[in-house]
Amino acid sequence: MLFINLNENIITKINILLFFLLLLLLDQSSKIFISRFMLENGFSNISIFSFLDIVFVRNTGISFGLFSEGGQFNRYFFSVLSLSIGLILIIAALIAKKKALIYAFIFISAGAIGNATDRVYFGGVIDFIDFFIYNLHWPAFNFADVFITVGVFFLIIDSFIENN
Repeated sequence: MLFINLNENIITKINILLFFLLLLLLDQSSKIFISRFMLENGFSNISIFSFLDIVFVRNTGISFGLFSEGGQFNRYFFSVLSLSIGLILIIAALIAKKKALIYAFIFISAGAIGNATDRVYFGGVIDFIDFFIYNLHWPAFNFADVFITVGVFFLIIDSFIENN
């Protein structure tokens, strides 16, 4: 019986890591695809729907472009910070028992490491999804940002379930 539980535990850990890698691959491949596509089209915005454009934004700051004036220091500081947080959360996902926490940690970790990878390779985070209503635009974002948001949503859900 111990052997069966050990194997199930190992399979669970492998599934956690595979899901993390899938999210990271989705994020990075989408940024590479969009970057190449936008380069070939002269970086012109591409209208998908009346409320959605594909754009090319290289964000050297953090959320909403804050601290974008920090130059090389910001690039490496935020890269190391994001990688550290991402790695800590992967470890937390491997240790956690509750599914909501496991998913929260995986999503946030994939988003943090995805954006950190951009900072290392591109000098800033590649954002390309632009939602808007008339002239009111939400700041451009990417799949890593969506993953972080989904992870935080799981944490909020878990906190409500925990308290009831």
